[in-house]
Amino acid sequence: MKKLFDLRFVIGLFFSVVGILLLLYHFLVNTTQPENHKINLYSGMVYLLFGVVMIVLSYKNKLS
Repeated sequence: MKKLFDLRFVIGLFFSVVGILLLLYHFLVNTTQPENHKINLYSGMVYLLFGVVMIVLSYKNKLS
């Protein structure tokens, strides 16, 4: 419960979930789009990367 008060963890969790949803949408639903329309793939990867970095930073702060 204490993690929910750390803003880095909450932001990281939010962006990770949104990134996973965008990636799932790109791979499962968005199969008829041309190859140059990969905005869901790119934004999903960036959101997921940012979310993971924020979660790692929230845990790194607790260790030091």
